[in-house]
Amino acid sequence: MAMAVAQQQRDNSIERHIDSSGKYVRYTAEQIEALEKVYVECSKPSSLRRQQLIRECPVLGNIEPKQIKVWFQNRRCREKQRKEASQLQTVNRKLAAMNKLLTEENERLQKQVSELVNENGFMRQQLQPAVSAAPNADGNGNDSAAATPRSTMRDANSPAG
Repeated sequence: MAMAVAQQQRDNSIERHIDSSGKYVRYTAEQIEALEKVYVECSKPSSLRRQQLIRECPVLGNIEPKQIKVWFQNRRCREKQRKEASQLQTVNRKLAAMNKLLTEENERLQKQVSELVNENGFMRQQLQPAVSAAPNADGNGNDSAAATPRSTMRDANSPAG
């Protein structure tokens, strides 16, 4: 029995909550127009200003002040989201342009590297026969790596040296 009473109280509180908060409110075009006009003047009207709106504007007469307060909160939030989305789109466009430029630069540099690698290979091939035919380091046709201290001494003692 106690559980049934507790369940009844929970159900009643939910019903009261639903009754006191009302259902989702759809605004008419006239109501939105009136609210937008006020929003342009002041995006965050005071409680007194919201009550004054209800009194002065007949199309808003059947809307509770709390609902009007929520409308302004939602409107500010939508505006903030639009501004942020616009800023992000601007940043995205700039980044896309920079990415395109960097991609083009990268392709150009990759091509240049490829050309330099090919040129380097060609130069090495050209130098290969020249290195083989070139005189040795000492200029006499003798391999300087093969020259020993003894042969150096002989050259120093010879009358031609």
